[in-house]
Amino acid sequence: MDPRITRALGQIDAQLHDRVSVARLAADADLSPSRFAHLFRLHVGTSPAQYLRERRMTLALVLLDRTSLPVREVMLHVGCNDPSHFARDFRRFHGFGPRERRSALGIPRRTDRHKPQHVK
Repeated sequence: MDPRITRALGQIDAQLHDRVSVARLAADADLSPSRFAHLFRLHVGTSPAQYLRERRMTLALVLLDRTSLPVREVMLHVGCNDPSHFARDFRRFHGFGPRERRSALGIPRRTDRHKPQHVK
């Protein structure tokens, strides 16, 4: 795999909670955005934006399953600011909503925001 794409994958994973732009990733790789997107798709099999969305939704599921963080905190942790957008993307990716997942697992809703749990 092209080392510039490998570095970009690491950047994406390290910045899931932040705004990530293809233009910034391309600049960091010293490539034009179009060349970066082409190489990314060639090596990863999907667009940078789709890869980022998939990583965020995968992490959101892990956080919902392994912590008792409120759904809103999970949403913010994976870089989403709009609850309806997050719920819609989560449902499209996983086939069920974040609150449905919590209910199915029997994890009670957590409202105490002063004692965050960390993923192990």
